[in-house]
Amino acid sequence: MESKVANNVCLVCVDGWGLSDKKEWNAIEQADTPVMNKLMQVTEKTCSIEASGLFVGLPRGKASNSVISMMNVGSGRICWQDMLRIDLAIADRTIYHNPALLKAFDTARSKTGRIHFLGMVSDGGVHSNINHLFVLLEAAKQHGVRKCFVHMFSDGVDTAPTSGARYVQKLLDNMKENCYGKLASVIGRYYSMDRDKKWDRTKIAYEAFTQGKESQKFSVENLIAFMEQKYSFPGGKDQSDEMMQPILLSPEGLISDDDTVVFFNTRGDRMEQLVETFAFKPPFETDFSPLNLHVFTMTAYRWNWPFPVLFPLVSMKNVLAEHLAKQGVAQFHCAETERFPQVTTWFNGGVQHAFEKEERLMIPSPSIPLVVSPTVQPAYDLKPDMSCMEVAVEVSEIIAGTKFPFVLCNLCPPDLVAHTGAIGPTIEAVAATDKAIGVIRRACEMHGYVLCVVGTYGNAEKVDASSTAHTTSKGDMLEDGTLCSHGYL
Repeated sequence: MESKVANNVCLVCVDGWGLSDKKEWNAIEQADTPVMNKLMQVTEKTCSIEASGLFVGLPRGKASNSVISMMNVGSGRICWQDMLRIDLAIADRTIYHNPALLKAFDTARSKTGRIHFLGMVSDGGVHSNINHLFVLLEAAKQHGVRKCFVHMFSDGVDTAPTSGARYVQKLLDNMKENCYGKLASVIGRYYSMDRDKKWDRTKIAYEAFTQGKESQKFSVENLIAFMEQKYSFPGGKDQSDEMMQPILLSPEGLISDDDTVVFFNTRGDRMEQLVETFAFKPPFETDFSPLNLHVFTMTAYRWNWPFPVLFPLVSMKNVLAEHLAKQGVAQFHCAETERFPQVTTWFNGGVQHAFEKEERLMIPSPSIPLVVSPTVQPAYDLKPDMSCMEVAVEVSEIIAGTKFPFVLCNLCPPDLVAHTGAIGPTIEAVAATDKAIGVIRRACEMHGYVLCVVGTYGNAEKVDASSTAHTTSKGDMLEDGTLCSHGYL
């Protein structure tokens, strides 16, 4: 069915573009942004929007992220998030009777008597929550699983860059108090949570968990002192939690044949690669791969994976992309690699396949070389503009073709460069993003598209090397162009 639209629309979602009156450490205020400044001067077409906490389906006061923001924008409603669902299940203790979790415990008891919990240990609230792990440990003990090992991903992005030792202490205190569980290994999320098909990073994590390969070997008693020493290496050789190289604490805790493995991160996009290596054949050569593993995940990292999920996907109905498809409206979704799942799966309400007449284009993100040495910490401050101009050029060409009444893109440099804590490069990232918006705006003006720009959540408005997490600042929503109708499109 073909359907005429009142307005052709281009929606640009900008990650990390939060609002703040403070100029110090505010890359958005300090950057040269003539395009956004001009758009914001038209006050009747500009508004601020809440972008955190209960407004986006998170616990009160929690900062949002790229997945959550795109789900809310794409569905046009509050999307209650898995993090909150899990918190409620813990509060009413129904998690202790969760069918998939009970199956994991039964499997562990009937096979090797060993269960492994893998995930990020922090209270950042973006990918995981340390309190969820504590409940899993308590439940495993209650259900008589003989041996339990934790493989910790250190954070340093959604929490302070050198706060990992504090979370180690919390975990060890919990294990001591409950006389249960062993911390088997620690590794930075840079290796264990890659999502850009940089399999060399994933391989380092996989071999650390299964072979102890390339791992520094330490006792649990010396771990915190060792991590704190890593934080303060002289001569620029310090190492943050994100980049923490593998540490093996318990050779007994290496993952072996027939073991049960539970991945407890709540957000799936940065878990897919690692889970794939354990659940299926690793896409790289390695000396040893454990056989017959029993894999469980906290949430549905991929809708079509065959293993049990503690909190299955709650499908969203009649999201914008689905509604357009039902009306026969062609749509185009574009982003660079770092944000491609956000403009496809998550904007579409968790649906991974494209809807009818939906076309997609992924622009490669810059390849930042992997350097295992602690002397270098590769990050997007090395190329602050990332691929935002390439995205803008492709989107402009699509607009010029006028084939697609709805065009969606994401620009992510303000967020991902702000995560490095480097104010100078973040200022460059914001300026480059403004130029990219300008390119798209010119195309919209030339070809009669209404341009909508949404700052999805905050980060670049508060750049601090000691705290690189997202903020709870408001975002903004800007419109440029003349709407013929405020009805559908």
